[in-house]
Amino acid sequence: MKIARIILYSPLALIRLIFVVLISAYVTAAGWLWLKTKGFSRRLQQWVIGTWGRSILFVCGIKVDKNEIPRAGNFILMPNHRSYIDIFVVAATTPAAMVGKAEIAKWPFGALGARVTNSILVDRKNQKSLLLTMKKIKESISCGIPVILFPEGTTYKGPLTKQFKNGSFKIAAEGNIPVIPMAIDFKDENDAWVDKDTFVGHFFRQLGKPFTHVTIRYGKPIQENDYKKLQQITKEQIELMLRTIQKA
Repeated sequence: MKIARIILYSPLALIRLIFVVLISAYVTAAGWLWLKTKGFSRRLQQWVIGTWGRSILFVCGIKVDKNEIPRAGNFILMPNHRSYIDIFVVAATTPAAMVGKAEIAKWPFGALGARVTNSILVDRKNQKSLLLTMKKIKESISCGIPVILFPEGTTYKGPLTKQFKNGSFKIAAEGNIPVIPMAIDFKDENDAWVDKDTFVGHFFRQLGKPFTHVTIRYGKPIQENDYKKLQQITKEQIELMLRTIQKA
């Protein structure tokens, strides 16, 4: 009943949610057709994830303030994680392959969407899945497709970051892959999606307002063969950028 009342009093959010579903369906279907007729390519991957992200930002009124991403060739982008909105933002601004939870395959368009964007789904409870994920990340980088990975492993309201997981930093250190830190912060702290909040409830509360303001900052690329040091420097860069954003 509570969610029903939220939907009733948030017509703009309802319209936006319908468009999110339609955009996801269209882009996934077009990507699948491209994949079947021309095969997989970096151009396909960039078009699908970039078009999806930019279209959703537009229809949802999400305004992004950002700096330019440094030139680093192939890289792993590591942002802090506040909300599912981060995924739209990162897809729109940095169309790389994403590493996400295996549960995404059960979402509408999730499995096919992952296939056409070269995204990597991991079951963190399965050791074999973790090892396969490491292999797929290395393969993606070697094929010229950067990877986006949230090192916190879950969303966090902030103001700074949670403890980072080790696995992604081990991959970057062992492969001598540059890591680009990325800070994401919302003007309205309630845009963070955390704890046991439902997706529908949060969407209708927060995306029923005219605009959502997000600030992102890319840090300097880091290459380091000691994964602990790489983890520390990445975390320090992200938290420094977050503090700067919050002081502005």
